[in-house]
Amino acid sequence: MKRLLLPIALIAFTIVCLSIVHIDNINKLDTQSNELRKKQQTEFNTKVSVDVNNSVDILRIN
Repeated sequence: MKRLLLPIALIAFTIVCLSIVHIDNINKLDTQSNELRKKQQTEFNTKVSVDVNNSVDILRIN
């Protein structure tokens, strides 16, 4: 029984450490994803605004 105690403890410790690192990486990815989503939304809104303005100008010319 004593022979199994150290390997089980090391495996448990490894699982806990890897879980902590995994959760930290997921949180970082979520933050980056939110930043990119905001950036894309801002770029999309700007492009739509420009397209709408160009369409209005084209309609006025015709």
